[in-house]
Amino acid sequence: MKRLLLLAFFSIVVAGCSNTAMRVAKINDTIDSLRVKFAPDPRTAVFEITAGQTDGSIVLRGETNEPEAKTLLLSKAALVAGGHIIDSVVTLPEAKLGDKIYGIVDVSVGNIYHAPKYQSEMVCQLLLGHTVKVLKEHHGWLFVQSDDDYLGWAQPGIITRIDSASLAAYNSERKLIVTSLFSTLRSKPGNGAATMSDAVMADLLLPVGRSGSTYEVRFPDGRLGFIPAGDVEYFDKYIAEHKPTADGIEKVALKMVGFPYVWGGTSTKGVDCSGLTRTVFRMNDIRLPRDASQQVHVGKRVDPGPNFENLKKGDLLFFGTKAENGKPAKIVHVAIYLGGGYFIQSANRVQISSLLKGDTAFDAFELHRFVMARRILP
Repeated sequence: MKRLLLLAFFSIVVAGCSNTAMRVAKINDTIDSLRVKFAPDPRTAVFEITAGQTDGSIVLRGETNEPEAKTLLLSKAALVAGGHIIDSVVTLPEAKLGDKIYGIVDVSVGNIYHAPKYQSEMVCQLLLGHTVKVLKEHHGWLFVQSDDDYLGWAQPGIITRIDSASLAAYNSERKLIVTSLFSTLRSKPGNGAATMSDAVMADLLLPVGRSGSTYEVRFPDGRLGFIPAGDVEYFDKYIAEHKPTADGIEKVALKMVGFPYVWGGTSTKGVDCSGLTRTVFRMNDIRLPRDASQQVHVGKRVDPGPNFENLKKGDLLFFGTKAENGKPAKIVHVAIYLGGGYFIQSANRVQISSLLKGDTAFDAFELHRFVMARRILP
């Protein structure tokens, strides 16, 4: 009789464990489907959650910056579990950050890394005066989300932390945009004064006042400096006068010919392929995603024609591996079409190349891996 009772007991335990395991598997399937819906691109959204079991209870662990997705997951998981779910998922921004979950970039160009260490690859750059959202802190690094949603790790010294009220106040202030490729901010007016900082195209500054050919400006951390008036314009005035046009795209792009290729670079200090397109279009009031594989989803696809006769100046050209055998195209490179078969790209350096055989600037390598063109301009 005791033996039969023990067997029955173990059978119940095994069945219970099996049922729990099946429920965990089903919840993990739900997590995968929610990830596809809310965070399909880990470069712009965090949804790193897994379901497991501890002492017979189902536990959700991980982190996300998509609170709506987490709420939906908890609801669906409770239905699958038929009862209590232990919620160990951290909602970003972390509570320990307090109220200051926003930041303003305090240097001309701030590097963003894939992991919280300098040995990691640089994936993006932030520009002076632009804002970020701070999501978490780890070993002296900040995990931030840029104003175009790109995620990465930054050193806290390049960012002035602020709360939501300060962010609203900052966003409401009129700003200057740096329109020259490079500039210098000094402690006093005049070229003989001490240097405070450099500045690059698309940096933003808060004007304090103007004296002759110099603007006094304020850094996000409160420092005051002076910049030549010819290197900046009021941002709202600049945007009003620079509506997106093909000639405008070409004008900015040609200014950067010869600039070095820098992996992760998105500034005039050096750009990768998508950093070039992003910077050029930004200065023409068009915001593109960070990477080529993201930019390929913007605008509308254009049939280039057998000799590229259907393309227009300002179209984006995408390169990589063409779709075949049921596999989608893989985009690894992007460039800007200039017309007449010519395009500008960042490859080793920013350079003008041609799609046409026989041209002195012909780029056989890029022609071979050309995948598609897309029209971004209105």
